[in-house]
Amino acid sequence: MLATKTKTVRRELKSILGENLKEKEVLAPYTSFKIGGEADYFFRAKRIDELTNAVLTARELGIPYFILGKGNNVLVSDEGFRGMVIKNECRKTEVCDTTIACQSGTLLKDLVNSARENSLQGFEFLAGIPGTVGGAVFGNAGAFGKSIGEYTEEAVLLTSSGNIEIVGREYFDFGYRYSKLKKTMDVLLSVSFKLKKGRKESIGKRIEQVWEKRKKSIPYNKKSAGCFFKNVKDKGISAGYLLDQVGAKKMSVGEAKVFSKHANIIINSKNAKAKDVKKLARILKERVKKRFKINLEEEVIYLGKFNQRRLPIDNI
Repeated sequence: MLATKTKTVRRELKSILGENLKEKEVLAPYTSFKIGGEADYFFRAKRIDELTNAVLTARELGIPYFILGKGNNVLVSDEGFRGMVIKNECRKTEVCDTTIACQSGTLLKDLVNSARENSLQGFEFLAGIPGTVGGAVFGNAGAFGKSIGEYTEEAVLLTSSGNIEIVGREYFDFGYRYSKLKKTMDVLLSVSFKLKKGRKESIGKRIEQVWEKRKKSIPYNKKSAGCFFKNVKDKGISAGYLLDQVGAKKMSVGEAKVFSKHANIIINSKNAKAKDVKKLARILKERVKKRFKINLEEEVIYLGKFNQRRLPIDNI
């Protein structure tokens, strides 16, 4: 019975999504960790209608799905993902006066460049943050005391009921590394941001300054997901500081190691397994809790058997 159902689902998917649907696609190359097994199905969406069609099809057929952006904030299980990964590559961007409207698959670096080219200031703090706009809004990405939610004006969603809705900033209930999208099955399709006019040269200089600061602590040339744990905002303490105090920089499990220049970054030093990264993260959390009585919370999303909760989009 199960085999028959699987064949029926496969046939339905193929007939609806066409030749762009792949099967048993290894996910490691699509993530910054370069770790992870196969997804049962893999689909690239380059247009909004393709994205919505893939999501609605997965829901209708009862297939678990995960929307992947740039793959910068996700750790995929060694066993992969039993469902469909939808790669969001919808990247159209429009600028009108002080408003930038873009589709959710737009790369953050392109958003920053669009703002600079149009002499719009405000997004300099995003320079050097990898990922997509969708992932950034999903997790309210930020740095240097600012976050993307502050600039969000309006968005278009595919709701959990299958409708297309336009919502304002208040819908998202933005918080530290949080948006309402983390609790709903709503999918971000596009979003508009309100910025301010500035001098292109000054904006460019600030972007360069942010880049230089990031390069001192972020291993852009290594396989990692950036900061692994959230800062402890209610206590005003960075996760990196806590991890430093428990000797994190000297720790490793297999080929998963803590970066020598930043205690809150785990790197895949060669061919690490997801289970090694997960185990190292667990040990780090236990050490911090034992010494400081603080529970660290992951920024990274676990995708696969060690994460049963289905999420509609990533950090990306």
